[in-house]
Amino acid sequence: MIFKGRFRTVRHKDHAVPAPLPRPLLGHSSCLDIRAWPHPGAGGPLLLVTSPKKSGPAVQRNGFRRRVRMAFLAGLDPVQGHPWVVWIRPSRTAPPLERIRIQDIATQLQLALRRLPTLDTP
Repeated sequence: MIFKGRFRTVRHKDHAVPAPLPRPLLGHSSCLDIRAWPHPGAGGPLLLVTSPKKSGPAVQRNGFRRRVRMAFLAGLDPVQGHPWVVWIRPSRTAPPLERIRIQDIATQLQLALRRLPTLDTP
């Protein structure tokens, strides 16, 4: 799925989660679990959003994924042009999904993306 040519969301079998999972980019007090790893075959950043069924009904999960996607599009500058897979899911200590505001998601996402190491891309 391509969004205005700027980035593409991860599709089924479009990525491989590394065997030892990468460490979370934020601490345990965060309401989001954000992890990232380089994906050499990608031309730009890929977004993977997971919201398990136990986190709420489908309407809340879809709204959460939509808010994460919009926050990612708004704060794409730190990873623009770099081949990262960014995996975002609610943390274990997260409040209900309808209470997570887009401003909180954007703030935590910006903090996490600034912590990514720079990649040497030709």
